[in-house]
This record gives sequence, structure tokens and C-alpha cells, in this order.
Amino acid sequence: MMNKLLLRLALFILPVIFLIIGINFQRTWFSGDPEYAYLLNGINIANLKAVGHTDNPGTPTQIFSAVVLRVAHFLDFSEKSNLQENVLRHPDQFVELERKTLIMLNALMMFLLGLGSFLLLRNIWFSLILQATPFISSNLLEIAFTKVSPEPVLIFTVMALVLVILKYYLDYAKNGRYYPWIFSIIIGFGLASKATFLPLVLLPLWLLQTRKHRITYLVSIIPSFILFTAPAIPQYPHMAKWFLGLSTHTGTYGQGSSGIIDFSTYFNNLPLIVINNPAMSVSILIAIVLIGISIGIGRLRKHSIPLPVRFLIGIATVQLLAILMVAKHYHANHYLIPAISLTGILWIFSILVIKELIGDKPLVPHAFLAPVVLVVLLLFGISNRKYLSEAYHGYVITNEEYANVKGRLDSEFPGYLKTYYYPVSINPYSALRWGNVYSRQLHLDALNKLYPEGVFYDTRTNQFQVWESALPIQDLATEYGQKILLIGGPMTDSDKDRVIKGGLSLNEIYRGRTQAIYEVDVANSAIFQGIGEAPIWKVDCNADSLSHDKKFFLSGNFSFQNNDNQTAEKVRSGSYSVKLSYRDSYAMGIEIDSINPGQKFRFTAWRLGGDGTAFLVAASGNKDGFYVQNSESIITDNSGWEKVILEITIPPTFTEGAIKFYLWNNGDSVVYFDDLLLERIR
Repeated sequence: MMNKLLLRLALFILPVIFLIIGINFQRTWFSGDPEYAYLLNGINIANLKAVGHTDNPGTPTQIFSAVVLRVAHFLDFSEKSNLQENVLRHPDQFVELERKTLIMLNALMMFLLGLGSFLLLRNIWFSLILQATPFISSNLLEIAFTKVSPEPVLIFTVMALVLVILKYYLDYAKNGRYYPWIFSIIIGFGLASKATFLPLVLLPLWLLQTRKHRITYLVSIIPSFILFTAPAIPQYPHMAKWFLGLSTHTGTYGQGSSGIIDFSTYFNNLPLIVINNPAMSVSILIAIVLIGISIGIGRLRKHSIPLPVRFLIGIATVQLLAILMVAKHYHANHYLIPAISLTGILWIFSILVIKELIGDKPLVPHAFLAPVVLVVLLLFGISNRKYLSEAYHGYVITNEEYANVKGRLDSEFPGYLKTYYYPVSINPYSALRWGNVYSRQLHLDALNKLYPEGVFYDTRTNQFQVWESALPIQDLATEYGQKILLIGGPMTDSDKDRVIKGGLSLNEIYRGRTQAIYEVDVANSAIFQGIGEAPIWKVDCNADSLSHDKKFFLSGNFSFQNNDNQTAEKVRSGSYSVKLSYRDSYAMGIEIDSINPGQKFRFTAWRLGGDGTAFLVAASGNKDGFYVQNSESIITDNSGWEKVILEITIPPTFTEGAIKFYLWNNGDSVVYFDDLLLERIR
């Protein structure tokens, strides 16, 4: 009785170690990629809205996020705001809650894996080998301890798959009709979490013994995948395009030249994978040797392949296929987490095959095989201690530097405009913007209201922005003069050169490990030059004059599109203005041809109403091409009309030749515009 109790207590040891280390591990505060994409898409799902990030696809992680957010918000009886506002006010607290919840789920699943496998196999050493598997990879542990992403979800998904495989192995009734369904649910869930799970699809297909079961399994994966990606169904076309790009281009994230594989890169990556994953690599090599010996002996004796060998072949093949797949785009080791997580069960079947080969020969220490394997795996785990200690220290000093820089900004630079270098910045504003971009911009209105100080400099468009709205250079210079800071990660020479080419001159104030502060030299920045100079041409329109067919507003030789927007209800000058009365309402479109890189335009209009959700827009015809908008206003006249200015500089990469300027109401309240002015500055 005491021995059984001690055995079961032993199954708590590794899960508790995993839990204690993980809960107390550090992570980078305000790490936007990928945590905030999952956080803000979690808000989407919690509010029954579609998600905007489907590249992994990652939907189960987003559903997990939604459940955690809903429960936490429900239990916070002191919180009076809605869920969206609550999460956006305290984003990193919720990311931390999700991180710790994932660690607890994986620790619980680790214990259940040990207990379940012990009840099935009646071998405590096998159970401990399975529980030791996460410890063999430093990268797996770091990801599990620090990230809210699909990888921690895949860890417990593989654990669940391992339990089902063991149950199937020991079941005499392998033709039970429920196995294909159970396998399809787990595999569909894994595929919905991340495409790196794809090689594991073949494992049940290999193990299932009848054609009917294999067909049932394969067909059932489809509804399983759809179920676990239900919030992403509207994004299926984008998802398909994304994965097509990954498979048909040689570079990462669908970039690079067309083709399946860049062979020089591919064959350089294969040895790197082996070196970076020694425990898994050695385990696969030993399994291959055992498979070869078993098949050779079986042929000599005219025996069929023993069941343990069949299972070992399936697991080793899946791990090899995962390595071959990841080698195509190997730039991060966490893509191998599903394969690494199979190492424990690979060893269980390796031991079973060894016992099949040895048989009942004397002097062969059967009982010591599993303990020796466990000790070796634990030694691999202990060898990861230095890496994890250094990683932990790195997260600590990163957070300390952020806190120190924030304190310095608050104390030494009062009255300065603090802009954040996007997207390479570690701060709450950049993290929230990253998450909002990847959640269909559904939180933009709330972010504008909660964080009006969220100002960025986006090097992709050479624009100062409040969230997604461009800020006019003229107003910035008038309001702040020389008091403009650029804050973000330390720039490399190429980064700084790109910013300088974009028109900014910078003076470095502080440069640290992950944070930097630059002062914008307004007087010597090309982007600020020419403020107040006479435009090359300009056209103004107060919405009073219509063409004979009433399809256009007229101003000299220019015409602005009329979408039945003319009204006399609210007027700033003249007799009429334009009225945009509902969401996705457009007005005053004008297309300017002969657009060339380097040209600069200023689009101005006076706005009344709209709750800040009515924009001035400049866009090219290509939906994925040039697009800039602004809804922010600094100047308001005595009648409540706000002056909105959109300034754009055509980037060097622009090749489309035409830009359309127009007004857009993205809100549900009525908005009026009057006194439009479009100028070409240079």
C-alpha cells in the first residue's frame, strides 16, 4: 500500500517542478508579438466577433484567451467598465494571467499524462519518461514559460495524443469505432492551433488498422478543424492565401523567390536542427537503428512486424517529417515543439522494441532500461539550466530597463511629445497597436479614447500618427517645436539610415540594450521643411457648386464625387456642407493622377460631429498598396468645427501613378464636413 502511494506521489514531482519554475519565470513586459495579437483577438471572440489573425491559424489559443478574459472579468466585481475597456486598461496583467493559466494547464496535463500512462502500462519509469519530455528542450521550456501562443497549447495537445496512442496500443479491440473520432478531434485541434502540427496527421493514419477507420479519421479532421477555427471562418480566404504563399516561396513568411525549397538554405538548416535539438536527434537515431534491426530480423525469420515496431516506425517517421518540413523555413526552434513533445513516447516504444529483440536472454538487465533512459533525459534537462538562467536574467534586465527609461521620460522630459518607433518598440502603446492591427482594428476607437497619448512614428510611411491616424507635420511643429522625442529599440545603422531618408534628423540621448531615446532635430529634418511655403497648386471646395447631373461638386477645373451628400443642415461657410450619416459612408472623392515618389500633399477639411470616427483618407487603387488616414484634430473653431489635416509624402516604392483622396465615416453617428482644401506642397 505504501509503495503504491509513493509511486503515485512520484508522479507529482516533475509537474510541480514545471509549475513552480514556470509561474516564477519572467517574460518581457509589453511584448506585442505574438501575445497582444492573441489578447485582442480574445476580446473579439469574447464579444462574439470574428478574429483578424489566422496565420497560424492559432484560433484555439484565441478561444482560450477569450475564456480567460471572460472569467477574469466576471470575477472582478470591482470593475465597472466593459470587458474591452477593462482589458485594454490593464493589458499586461491579462497577458500575465493567460501565461500562468497555460503553465498550470500544462502542469496539470503533465500529471494526468503520468497518471494515465501508469494506469495503462503499470510502469512508473515509463510514466516519468513521458513527464520528463518537456525538460529535454530549453527552447520548449522557455516558450512554455514566457509565451501566450499556440506552442504551449500544442504541448498539452501532444500529451493528450500520447495518452490516446498508448490506450490504442494496449486495446485488444483496436477496431473500436470511437478511435478514428478521438484521433480526428485531437488532430483537428492541433492543426487549428498551428500548421507545424501537420506531420502528426500521418501518425493515426499509420496506426489505424482498417481502411474504413483511416477514411473516417481523415474525413473527420475537416469538421474538427472547422469547429476549432469557427471564429476565423470569415478569414478562410486570407488563411488559404497565407499558407499558399508559405508553400510556394523559399523565404520566411511567404517571402523570397518563387519555389518550394532553396536547397542551399535547406541543407544548411538540417544540421542546425540536429545540433539545436540533441536529445530528440539522438533519440530518433537510436529508434532508426532499432527499426532497422527489427525489420532485418523479422525478414530473416519470416515474421511480421511486431506491434511495438509499427508504433515506433510511425512516431520516428513523424518526427523526421517535422524536421524536413521545418528545415524549409528554419529560423526559430519553437516550430519543432510538436515533434520534440513526441520524444518520450518514442523512447517507450524503443524500450519495448529492445525487449522484443532481447527476449528472455539471461544477464540482460531489462529492469534497468527505462530508469537509464529517464536519467539520460533528466541529464539533458539539467544541462538546460544555464540557458534558462540566462534567459530569465535577460527578461529581468529588459523589464528593469523599460521601467528606468519610463521613469526618465516622465521626470526629465515634461512637455515633450513622446512618439514611439513602430513596430520595433517595447512599450504598452506599440504592443496594443500590434494587437489591434492583427484583430481587424476593432479596438481602434477604444484605444483612441483610452490612450490619446499613443503617438507613433511609422517608418513604413514616414508618418507621425495617433494610433492609425496621421498627424499633420505643420500642427506638430506649431504645438511642440523642438520638443519631440522618438522612443523605441536601439536602431541599427540601416534602421537609422531609413529614418533619415524618411526625412528625420535625430540626436541620440540614450542607447541601452532594448530601449533608446532620440530627440528629433526639427530644424534639420527634411520632413519639417517647407512648412508655410506656397503650394505648387491647390483646390478648395465648400460643397456649394454641383455639376448639371449633380454627380460632382465643382471647384475650378477639379471635381469631387457627390454621393447624395450635400446638405444645408449644418454649414461652416457658404450654403451647403456634406453629410455622412452612417458607418462606411463616403464623400468628396477626387483622384489625382501623375503621382510620383517624393511628392507631398496636404488634405484639409473642417468636421462637425462624428465622435472622432470620421476620417480623411488618401489611398491607391490597390487595396494592399498605399493607404493613409487621419481623424485627429488639434484646432477647433468657436462653432465646434474641427480642422482635420492629412499630410502625405509619396514613398519611394510607390508605382501605381494615382491617389484618391476622400472622406469616410467609420462610425454610427452623423458627421458633417465643409471647406475642403487639397494642396500639393512639393
